[in-house]
Amino acid sequence: MPHTVGRAIVDSLEAHDIDLVYCVPGESYLGFTNAMADNNRMRLIVCRHEGGAAFMAAADGRMRGGRAGMLVVSRGRGLSNAMIGLHTAWHDATPLVVLIGQVERWEAGRMALQEQNYSRLLSDVTKLVIEVNDPALARRWRAPFMSPKAAPPARSR
Repeated sequence: MPHTVGRAIVDSLEAHDIDLVYCVPGESYLGFTNAMADNNRMRLIVCRHEGGAAFMAAADGRMRGGRAGMLVVSRGRGLSNAMIGLHTAWHDATPLVVLIGQVERWEAGRMALQEQNYSRLLSDVTKLVIEVNDPALARRWRAPFMSPKAAPPARSR
């Protein structure tokens, strides 16, 4: 099985004992979805709307003693629909990690359909935005937001 960004992210989440991931399936993160299909330790909770998925992931993070809730949404309207849940989690200091699909690497920077600058868009409602589009970078990060050594932004209050 090839080592893709999706596989690296799933492996990293699994290494940090993430067992529930909330999402509305989208084409912009099929690599992650495919990697999740090969994983039998984590459960993908498919929701009907990104806003509901965001609130479910935030509630999961809040009820599990500080372990971050996990949300996966597609670019464009998927993220837009989830923004109220992200904003609420930020104001409530609820640990929440959001993975967002993006355009193909070869389309990046060309204002492809629904391409967004996540750092700019999410700066007011998140503590940290990391864009991973290369498997080597994904392996190097190894989900630092959940590292037990650092003061992880996803878990801090």
